Amino acid sequence: MATLLAITVLLPMIGALALVVAPGLDVFTARRIALGTSLATLAASLVLLAGFDPAVTTPQFAYGPATGPYGVGWFTRPDIRLALGLDGLSIWVFVLTTVLTFAGVMSSWEAIKERAPLDYAFLLALETGLLGLFASLDVILFYVFFEFALVPLFFLIGLWGGPDRNRASVYFFLYTLAGSLLTLLGVIALVVVHQQYSPGHHLTFSIPELTLGLSKLEWSEWYRIDSWSNPQVFIFLLLFAGFAIKVPVFPFHTWLPLAHVEAPTAGSILLAGVLLKVGSYGLLRFNMGMTPLGAVALFPMLATLAVVGIIYGALTALAQTDMKRLVAYSSVSHMGFILLGMLAMNDVGMNGAVIHMLNHGLTTGALFACVGVLYERYHTRSMSEIGGTWNRMPLFAFFFIYTSLASAALPGLCGFIGEFPILVGMFAQSPRAAAFASSGMILGAFYLLLMMRRVVFGPLVEPVPHGDGHGHAEIRPLGWHEIAGLGTLSALILFIGIFPEPFFARIRPAVATLNQNLQAQRAAIQPAPEPELGTARGVLTTTPGSAAVRPVNPR
Repeated sequence: MATLLAITVLLPMIGALALVVAPGLDVFTARRIALGTSLATLAASLVLLAGFDPAVTTPQFAYGPATGPYGVGWFTRPDIRLALGLDGLSIWVFVLTTVLTFAGVMSSWEAIKERAPLDYAFLLALETGLLGLFASLDVILFYVFFEFALVPLFFLIGLWGGPDRNRASVYFFLYTLAGSLLTLLGVIALVVVHQQYSPGHHLTFSIPELTLGLSKLEWSEWYRIDSWSNPQVFIFLLLFAGFAIKVPVFPFHTWLPLAHVEAPTAGSILLAGVLLKVGSYGLLRFNMGMTPLGAVALFPMLATLAVVGIIYGALTALAQTDMKRLVAYSSVSHMGFILLGMLAMNDVGMNGAVIHMLNHGLTTGALFACVGVLYERYHTRSMSEIGGTWNRMPLFAFFFIYTSLASAALPGLCGFIGEFPILVGMFAQSPRAAAFASSGMILGAFYLLLMMRRVVFGPLVEPVPHGDGHGHAEIRPLGWHEIAGLGTLSALILFIGIFPEPFFARIRPAVATLNQNLQAQRAAIQPAPEPELGTARGVLTTTPGSAAVRPVNPR
């Protein structure tokens, strides 16, 4: 199975190289190669999912012994390894990537006619970057895939995007590159701290070894959180700065709406469905896994950012007339829920955050696919120019209503399965934050129902009149490729909504391990040194009920 995991990661790149190298490929052949590659990768990921043991907490399908070192040597000095494996935090986003790549190929089946082989090559290369990132067990390998994934999407936006595609691609690249450099500094700091203060002073880049070792450091400063300059809090901020841009967390979200609006449909599906999850996955894997006391120390600030992002994203989506921009701002709101679930720092909230990463990918990917269907037929995304589509395309209207209700967290569909445990978990931590965040669900239902009313119901409104001035142009119904993509996502949305236990069963052990690490480090929190006579000392406010440092008033 370890070999199958490596093949699954590399298979899309092989397909991408075939599309680039093969001379004189026509559009039809390029589509078939892309479809065959995406289906083969999806099938391989499902085989890995079927072989995944929910009871095992260590990485699975990895080369090497169960306790490490994982993988095969890449560099000898330092010991950087080609190490791949999956656990409960990564298995679902790994499978989600293969599902949404298939949906992206289906959505661009007729949309891409110019330079189709190159377009599909970048799409498949992006899939390899994302799969490698989620499967990486070495921090340097993670960073390599982390940076590599930027390149294909940069070209997808810049070459096949909308009128303002050049600015959108540059904004996307510069924002995410700047953030990733800060993340790299945080990763280097983690490695150095582990080497200096762990028994044996072993230099390692292994993610499992770092996670375990940093939770047991015999260094009192590592457990002091009374100042932003304390080691663990400072490193948490470095890591957060990079991942927050990827999520994106308010106010680091400004690149996202433009990138979404200008990206082609397949690019938007992968950008919203998977690439945003790179940030939330990084926060789970590195911030909550290796520097959890930073979240304890900075809880008031982080919870405020999450709640503001939820409400701001929903209110801004409510003000939009462009459907694609509305869905883009809804992503800011939904990703705020995911951050809030992590900050709950309990099993219920964090389980909800992990499964909501999967849910948001499915619902938002399906919404972008629906918007792409309309754009291909009407060449506009304005809700004031399209209406009554139920009269023209009843099957499309069904998919549009269905995915909108799932995004609005209707019980019985997947959105509810993520947002409800997030709010329950956060209520146990901070009832005030949970109460404010719940307004995001109400606003989400408002703007999504408003979009449905304008686009689906009412009299038929179309921007393209018929040549004789009467009636409307003939609009083709959904094609088989569009039905295949939307049907796959819709089936998963329903399955998770009515039968979520198989998904939670694979998430719980990994989340439980994170929380055990957090509680162990909380118990080891060190008090700040006593101030000198005549001086004042301030400390950070921490989470309610934590074993945190209390302010000391000088006498």
